[in-house]
Amino acid sequence: MMNIVNGNKNSETSFENIMVLIMIFILVTISVQQYSKMIKYGKIAVYKEDVQRLNVALILYRLQYGKFPKNLSILANRRYLKKVIINGKIRYIKKNFLNNVKVDKKGYPISSAGKRFVYDSKNGRIVISLP
Repeated sequence: MMNIVNGNKNSETSFENIMVLIMIFILVTISVQQYSKMIKYGKIAVYKEDVQRLNVALILYRLQYGKFPKNLSILANRRYLKKVIINGKIRYIKKNFLNNVKVDKKGYPISSAGKRFVYDSKNGRIVISLP
């Protein structure tokens, strides 16, 4: 009689272990899906921020030179004068049009995915194509 009782306890324990493993598998699956979504949204946010920086740089370029640049590599090499007040005096600091935006070997700004931005030189805007 003792063997039969022990056999039932072992089968209940095995069933419980299987149920726990199934629950863990479900939780891991949900977590991986949520992590993938967060990574995707993070990449999109970084891309939009880079596009915004480029558009601001294009506006600053137009204000200084009266026209939009022919291509984006010009922005990476040119500087603009930023007006700041230091100790009550107005000073002009030379600052890059693009800060913290990566550029490729030819000097064109690239996205975090490593692709060049598409530039519309007529309108002076970056054409958004999300990664």
